[in-house]
Amino acid sequence: MAEVTMCQSCGLPFNKEHAHFIATEPDGSKSIYCTNCYKEGKFIDPNISMEEMIELIVPVLGKAIGEEEARKEMTALLPTLKRWKKA
Repeated sequence: MAEVTMCQSCGLPFNKEHAHFIATEPDGSKSIYCTNCYKEGKFIDPNISMEEMIELIVPVLGKAIGEEEARKEMTALLPTLKRWKKA
């Protein structure tokens, strides 16, 4: 499997600075999700909608790039991530 460069739920980059956020699967292997979204093989909030996830991320990311830009980026990014792609 190709190396995943970001959480496939919230888009948190898996760079050196954030590597400690990579969650693990029950078998100990690296997950494609971060510890903010995923724990012990399950989503922490399995019923959250993509829109609710965007609203959670915008204030945090907005501190760095502004809330308007953060909302634009997350609205474009999240639908491309594995958790939110329509089957």
